[in-house]
Amino acid sequence: MIEDGEEAKFKKFGKLRSYIWPIHYCEIKRFLPTSFMMFCALFIFALTRDLKDAVLINAPGAEPACISSLKIYGVLPMAVLSVVLFGKILRKFGDKNAFYIVISTFLVFYTFFGLVLYPMSDSIHLGKPWIENMQSNFPPITRDLWPLFANWSFSLFYILSEVWGSLVLSFLFWQFANKVTKQNEVGRFYALFAFIGNIALILSGFFAKITISFSDNVRVATQMMAILVIGLIFMALHYYVDKKVLRGMSFYNKIQTKSTKLGFFQSFKCVVKSRYLFFIAILVISYGVAVNISEVIWKEQGKLLHGSEGKFNGMMSDLSITTGVVTIFVTMICGSILRKCKWKTAALITPISVLLLGGAFLVLIFYENIVGTEAKFFTLGIVEIAVWVGLVQDAVSKGIKYSLFDCTKQMAYRPLSEEAKANGQAAVEVIGSRFGKSLGSISIIGIRALCGGKVPLYSIVSFLSLILLIVIGTWIWSVLGLSKQYEILQSEKDHDYDKKKTA
Repeated sequence: MIEDGEEAKFKKFGKLRSYIWPIHYCEIKRFLPTSFMMFCALFIFALTRDLKDAVLINAPGAEPACISSLKIYGVLPMAVLSVVLFGKILRKFGDKNAFYIVISTFLVFYTFFGLVLYPMSDSIHLGKPWIENMQSNFPPITRDLWPLFANWSFSLFYILSEVWGSLVLSFLFWQFANKVTKQNEVGRFYALFAFIGNIALILSGFFAKITISFSDNVRVATQMMAILVIGLIFMALHYYVDKKVLRGMSFYNKIQTKSTKLGFFQSFKCVVKSRYLFFIAILVISYGVAVNISEVIWKEQGKLLHGSEGKFNGMMSDLSITTGVVTIFVTMICGSILRKCKWKTAALITPISVLLLGGAFLVLIFYENIVGTEAKFFTLGIVEIAVWVGLVQDAVSKGIKYSLFDCTKQMAYRPLSEEAKANGQAAVEVIGSRFGKSLGSISIIGIRALCGGKVPLYSIVSFLSLILLIVIGTWIWSVLGLSKQYEILQSEKDHDYDKKKTA
């Protein structure tokens, strides 16, 4: 650990070393385990993300538009509930034990789903005739809800997999990473966390593709057992860093003496009252809305092209592999951006990229809406082209998100007091991200209802494109507003740090 005033003892990196591996030898014992923690969290996230879409979208009576309803009525309430429960666990058991309790709960459910719920799905679900009966007897606006109730175990798996991404990956991991990383290490550590961690996306994608040849029950059980093993490694790495690496280090002990207890209402109140945290929440919400709009349409195209759960799972695995490759490539560039550019410059890259990539994909879908889904472009069908273009734009958007958006967002938390971070970060990360996706889903459901209820998503792309433009504009506005406050707070924190060094 580099103590205050010891930076001068370290030689500066050479030009190549500073670009490829700007890590001092004494930092490796903190850096590598933390990086592999991100690897584990992302491996589980990618594997469950790919599977949850495949099982739900291809369930009896379900369609991609059902995802929008589930994000509103299932994922968002569960996100709020998870923050409330996490706050209670945190106050009763402390932050370290809360980490193990949360991860263990997820692992128990995933194991139970793979070994019990999924194999029994035909007997415990209500079936397509029940769905059709309910859809014929209730208003059209409720038609997407009945497949979710009928296939309840798939819906529950989808909900908890979404919460894993926000509660564990976006909150618990980054909260721990912020604790073990000093301010002068952020520019070097964060980009490499993403570089090593996102190798998991490639490996999880290849692993899922290997299991596609298995029967459905064996495929799902195998993936859930892999999640169990990776989850246990995840907890072991946390224990190692906490007990063997950080124990006795003055800067860590100082952090641990701060109050990290939070309640849901205090967290939400803190975000509403703090203009700084409100701006961060706008970033998170805007990303959720923008990505959700293009992603749901892409999944609809995927179901048109791939008729079975296994093939759809393979498409999602291709997304994970492509995202991992893109993220690693982008991280090599973004590392220099984080170290050399202002926060505002780095933070603006993500919304501009999402606007250009998402806009190009929606233009293609608009063209498909004009010529029809049976049209061909040379030898390729328009739907097949849309699937591959959508996959690339989604992968690049996520690659920039993992390597740049997440890093700049976590950097924005650092100038805040420990109390402000503890009281606001959970609400922003867990609820904000889910609210963003739910807001995107509300837009889709509302426009569909106005257009007759049972219209394909690609037919309302012009309305969704307008929403995307508004959201991106709001996102850029929040970056500009946040950057001013960030520079002020960061300069004050650096000034206090310099005073302590010279004292």
